Amino acid sequence: MKLGETLELAIWLNGDETIEHVRQWKHDCKYIMERSFDGGTLKLSPLRFAVMRPGDDRVPPVPDNIQGPDVRLLVVEAEVLGIVPAVVAASFLTELSSTDLERLRTITRRAHAKRTGNILPDEICDEIIEELGPAMAMRALRQSVDGALH
Repeated sequence: MKLGETLELAIWLNGDETIEHVRQWKHDCKYIMERSFDGGTLKLSPLRFAVMRPGDDRVPPVPDNIQGPDVRLLVVEAEVLGIVPAVVAASFLTELSSTDLERLRTITRRAHAKRTGNILPDEICDEIIEELGPAMAMRALRQSVDGALH
């Protein structure tokens, strides 16, 4: 990955998607693209979205399993502006009991699902928990345990 290089991500749509499905994919693109480099996190220019049609320049053949009333390719592009090197650091998650880690994942999953309707995998939950930090995690655990007791 080099500075100034353009990253591109695309998804085939068939016309049966809901507005929420497309909105969620657009929302997830930045996260996916920023973390697509093994050497660290990418800093990107603002995302640019384009809808392309079969037969347009640079559009590959439509896969056999993609059929519907409005087949198109939704493409997002961004330039690499910088690279934040991966830092190997101790995670406070390794110090949590398996019960507490599962509680935090459940809390994170529920909050995200309430907002977006989507369920996060453990890896993404762990990244969010790590980003929020130990103080916020402990507060959430205390609230979940206190709420269960009352």
